[in-house]
Amino acid sequence: MRDLPLARFTIDRAAQLRSNPLWFEQAWASQATRVLVLHERKIPITAELSVVWVKPWSLKMSASDAKEAALFLGADAEHTYIAIMKDEVGLADVNWASLRDVGSQLSATDVGLATSAVALATWHEGHNFCPSCGQRTTIAMAGWSRKCASHETEQYPRTEPAMIVAVEDTAGRILLGRRREWPQGWLSTLAGFVEAGESCEAAVIREVYEESGIHVDLSSLRYLGSQPWPFPASLMLAYRAIATSTQVEMHDDEMTEVQWFSRAELETACDAETLKLPSPVSIAFRLIQSWYGTDIPLKWCRD
Repeated sequence: MRDLPLARFTIDRAAQLRSNPLWFEQAWASQATRVLVLHERKIPITAELSVVWVKPWSLKMSASDAKEAALFLGADAEHTYIAIMKDEVGLADVNWASLRDVGSQLSATDVGLATSAVALATWHEGHNFCPSCGQRTTIAMAGWSRKCASHETEQYPRTEPAMIVAVEDTAGRILLGRRREWPQGWLSTLAGFVEAGESCEAAVIREVYEESGIHVDLSSLRYLGSQPWPFPASLMLAYRAIATSTQVEMHDDEMTEVQWFSRAELETACDAETLKLPSPVSIAFRLIQSWYGTDIPLKWCRD
């Protein structure tokens, strides 16, 4: 699967600049720098669905204050890109949106930078203190780590691998399920986190069986692509698998229903609005659309 909405990017992360102690002062003083303001994990967008980038001087923040909230996103021949985590926003005439809502409609440049920004900001929110001594940590490495002055140790953002899979049977039906916390009618492909010491392929087999009682053929697994999912810190690894059994029997309490759908059954349920498919920004949507074989009407998807 190509062009997954949140996996698109065009800008070099320029990781070699993160250790430069002068990077921020130089960037904050440059007219070529573009800043993305983050507010409660949301991004500012225009009515035409493009990200609002501002120049550093427009935020009326001193360089020292800004540095404590700055995340270096990358650079190209024309611009340096920075995100600022800011509680008091002060931007006028913008709409605030989450990547869930608008990620599939943004340009590759905007979405690539915004996805990194949201992932980093979410991680910083939950890692203000050293896990060893409890002292407050500070931003380091241009926003890509946090340092404890007491231990002189650094903590780095972690990504949690998760598998997501389109399970088909030999009749060509797809297996969809509803998690306990979802509203009636919301179904999706099966997914779950990779456990310690486990391969992603092993996780596919385990999670499908736990959530549905269905066995899948290991040799049928096909890796299709990956997409970051910064809500808060996952990397979704997509697979296709063929089932060797069809009798549904849920083995845990995460799911409230799991069922098979033919293409005709999916169409009927979606047209009757008894089934709502995942948002187009999700990799689950792309898995279902790939199985379906043609474009899925957006009216079939969750708002």
